[in-house]
Amino acid sequence: MAVVDTDVLRVVASMIWTDGNINQNVFNCLVSGGVGPYDDQDVADDMEDWLDNMYLNITPNSSNQLDGNEVIIYKYDTVGEDWDEVSSQAFTWNPSSAAEQLPRGVAGLVRLWTTNPDVQGKKYLPGRTEDNIDDGLFGGADLVTFLAFAADWYTPFVGAASGATFTPGIWSVIDTLFYAAVDHIAANAIASYQRRRKRNVGI
Repeated sequence: MAVVDTDVLRVVASMIWTDGNINQNVFNCLVSGGVGPYDDQDVADDMEDWLDNMYLNITPNSSNQLDGNEVIIYKYDTVGEDWDEVSSQAFTWNPSSAAEQLPRGVAGLVRLWTTNPDVQGKKYLPGRTEDNIDDGLFGGADLVTFLAFAADWYTPFVGAASGATFTPGIWSVIDTLFYAAVDHIAANAIASYQRRRKRNVGI
């Protein structure tokens, strides 16, 4: 299933704890560049590069009990109005903090604005450890890493494998439209809590 210009992608970053429980974050981007269709494997490689850039920012202060597991790419089917899987591959993120982990629901939170002020994105950053937090607050050094993550999230990039341009943004389920990200980001000093959405996901 080739990816072409104007396709909207859903990119799932799946992470796994040592006991087998799963965390996931979902990202969206718009494909352009004018030279498609693009090879599925090339797109998968580029999407992993994108995730690698983001998650590298939080590698040193994330628990080594959590690892990258899988990158899954879907594209929006405008006819069927659903998401079709394009490809998947291993996600090689490998956090390095040996500090005691906090309860797994405790997360850093970054927010992203789009061209529609009413449509924003949130990402919960898992794997927080006890040395990340003091009296319920993340320190300045951690907030710097969260904002660096967010900056790599919203910044458009050209894929090294496909040559396509990927513009990050948010897919609005209500509008069934993609809204491109803008350079307006925030990170919470107050620790957030990612509630369980379904069994073994989002914990």
